[in-house]
Amino acid sequence: MPARARAAVSGLLLAALLGLAASGAEGAPPLKRCDIGANRPFRCGHIMVPAVRGKPEVGKQKIGFAIRPRGDRSRPSKGAIVFIEGGPGYAATNFDSIKPTAAVFAPFLKRHELIAIDQRGTGLSSPLLCKGLQRGRMPVQMALRACARQLGPRRQGFTTAESAADIEAVRRAIGLPRGKMILYGDSYGTYLGQSYAARFGRGLKGLILSSAYPGNDPFWRTLYPAAERAVRLSCSRSPKCSGNALGRFHRVVKRAPKGLATNILVYLMGDASSYAPGGYDHLNRAIFEYLHGAPAELRSLTDPGSPDSGSPRYFSEGMYAAVVCNDYPVPWNKADPVPSRRREFNQAIAAFRPRNLFRPLSVRRWAVNPASDIGACLSWPAPVAGMQPPIPPGRKMPGRLKTLVLAGEYDSITSVREARKVNSRFPSGRLYVVPSHGHASELYFPFTSPATPRVRHFVRALG
Repeated sequence: MPARARAAVSGLLLAALLGLAASGAEGAPPLKRCDIGANRPFRCGHIMVPAVRGKPEVGKQKIGFAIRPRGDRSRPSKGAIVFIEGGPGYAATNFDSIKPTAAVFAPFLKRHELIAIDQRGTGLSSPLLCKGLQRGRMPVQMALRACARQLGPRRQGFTTAESAADIEAVRRAIGLPRGKMILYGDSYGTYLGQSYAARFGRGLKGLILSSAYPGNDPFWRTLYPAAERAVRLSCSRSPKCSGNALGRFHRVVKRAPKGLATNILVYLMGDASSYAPGGYDHLNRAIFEYLHGAPAELRSLTDPGSPDSGSPRYFSEGMYAAVVCNDYPVPWNKADPVPSRRREFNQAIAAFRPRNLFRPLSVRRWAVNPASDIGACLSWPAPVAGMQPPIPPGRKMPGRLKTLVLAGEYDSITSVREARKVNSRFPSGRLYVVPSHGHASELYFPFTSPATPRVRHFVRALG
C-alpha cells in the first residue's frame, strides 16, 4: 500500500477510535493491535520526535503509546484519559500499571479511550539500557559517569520538559483535542503532569496528580518525618501492635549492623509506603521480633535482593538517573566540577537545620545513605545551555484547570506536605488525603483504596 494510502487508513482508524473527523487525524501514526498484558486489547503506535529539541543534529527519539478503544463505538467518544507513569523510569504500558489504571477508570471506558504514553527511554519508547546502573555491578558514581558517556549529547533530552513536549506531540499526532483530554499521572508522573500543565494545560479537561512531587527541596526533608509518622500511626491503628513503635524502630536502627540498618531504611522509604498499611504493619512486627531475639523476619523483609533491576523495558535505571540528575534540585551547584560539588555538599550538610530531623541518624549519615538518595547525582555532567527546567520560572498553572491532587496519609515516597505544596500551585486544585494508605494506593489497591472512588467522583464532575 502506498505511504499516502497507509496514512489515510491510519487517520481513519484514529478518527474512529477517538470520534474525531478524519481530517483531524490526517498523517496520523499507524496503529496495530498489541498485547501489553491488560485485560482488553490495545492498539499501539509511535511517533518520532527530536532527541533534543532545537538540536536536530542529535537525532530522533521514538515515543510509543497504546490506545484502548472505548467500549461503546456506536456513540461518539467523550474524550480520552491519558496515563503517564512515575519513577522516572517506569513504563505506562507495563501490565501492572495499565491494568489497575483501567480498573480505576472502568466506569468511564465505554465512552472514553484510555491512552498510555511511555516516556522516552521506557517501555515502547526505546528503553534506555545503561548496563552499569541496570545490572548494579559497579559503584554508582562510576556507573553514572559511564551512562552519561554512553548517552553523549542525547542526555540533554532526558528531561521533564522534553517529556512534556512529547506528550503534546502525541496528542497532536493522534488528533486529540485538548478539551477532550484528562491527564492522569502518579508519583514522578505528577511532576511531568505539572510540567505539561504549565506549558500546554490551558484547555485541558482535567488533571489528576496522585502522590504529587513538587521538586522544591534537595534534602527531601518532609519524607523521613512522614515515614516516622506512618510507623507510629500504623501501630496505633493495628490490633496486633502496641507500645512505642517509633521508639522500637529508633533502637533497632541505632543498634543493628550498618548493612541491616541501611536495608531497613531503604524498605521504610520505599516498599513500606507502596504497600501501606500492610508494609508498615509487617515492619513493626519484624522489629518487635528482632528486639526479642528473632532477627530472621526483619532480615528477610528488608533484604534488597539482587542488584540487577531486570529489563529496562519494565524499569530503566538509566532513564531514572538521567532525568533525576538533570532536573531534581541538589545541594550543590550543578555547573561546578565534582570536587567543588563535594565541598558544597559537605557545607550544606553542616548548615542543615534542625540537626535532629533524621534521628537516630545524624544529618551526614542520612544524607549519604542510599535510602535518602540525596548525593546520588554528584558525578553527573553539568547542564548544557538550552536545557529547560521542569516548570518554567514564573509560569503559573492555568487558573481554570480542574485538578485533583491525591496524597497517601502513610506515604514516605512523596509526602502529604509535598502534595499540599503542589495543590497550592493550582487555583482550581483540590487535595484529598487518602486515609491509612501510602504511595499511589489506587494503583496498588484499585478495588479497595479510598482514592479510587474519589478519582471517579472527580471524573464524573468533569462531565
